[in-house]
Amino acid sequence: MPANTFADPAARRPAASRPYGDDGLLQRLVLRVRDLLIMGIVGPITGALAIVAIHVATGVQPTAVDQQAELARQREAERALAILEDRPVPGTAAASLLRQIVPMPEPALTEADFRDVQPTRDARRMADWVVLRHDNGRMPFIVLDKRDARLYVFQADGHLVDQTPVLLGSAHGDDTYPGIGDVPIDQVKPYQRTTAAGRFVTRPGLDADHTDVVWLDYDAALAMHRVINKVKSERRLQRLASADPRVRRISWGCINIPIAFFDTYISPVFGKQRGVTYVIPERKTFAEVFEQGHGVPATTVATAFDTLAPKDVAQR
Repeated sequence: MPANTFADPAARRPAASRPYGDDGLLQRLVLRVRDLLIMGIVGPITGALAIVAIHVATGVQPTAVDQQAELARQREAERALAILEDRPVPGTAAASLLRQIVPMPEPALTEADFRDVQPTRDARRMADWVVLRHDNGRMPFIVLDKRDARLYVFQADGHLVDQTPVLLGSAHGDDTYPGIGDVPIDQVKPYQRTTAAGRFVTRPGLDADHTDVVWLDYDAALAMHRVINKVKSERRLQRLASADPRVRRISWGCINIPIAFFDTYISPVFGKQRGVTYVIPERKTFAEVFEQGHGVPATTVATAFDTLAPKDVAQR
């Protein structure tokens, strides 16, 4: 191999491929001015492409050094444009800092976030169904698992707030008996003491003693309220503490909630605005209740946020 093979690569390069020829400083200056004019007229990216096309057409091939210089000019042009448009300069610490100050919004959930809580399969399915379909709109919602006698409170976006055991109707079934809301409590038959399943748009209301409750179905006297242990033989407080959901089936249909939980999570939210409660069926199928003719139950629809007359539901 000749000794001078790696001595001077430019000496082996044909004259036409040498960077911009050998016409001296004036020609280089003219070419640079031309390049800048092109980029100023058509923009940095289009200009760079045009310059390369001119080089190819004239038989002048820019070297790797010239290509790097061109990229540097493009970056500088982009930097100047960013400053003029008052936006972060790409690739700078300022852009990174801005992303930290103004974080990107979290993507919407596609399933309910139960945090570290392990729900039942039915509760998981119900909550995921709500979140995936955005069925609750922008309202907070509740999932009530009747088989487990447990209630889950969610933010409107599907993040769990908290959960609690509850007391439910002593009779098993998913339907409300017609006219049951107007039947005196001492005349309600044992088999009529059901907690109806379905989708209910809740409304704030009052018990007969003007204690706040949350209505699921006003006409049927179906409500969520604090547990009240008026009938000592029912031992409602002790039943709430039981781990057996069957023991927690004692009410006349209403959803009895621990007092502290109601005061912390139910009254401040659902007692002041509308929400949605999903009561999972225990006899019917999920599809029968939530997917066949799905819609808001007629008894819970109101054209205005009107005031409902107090109704006695404390013992229910």
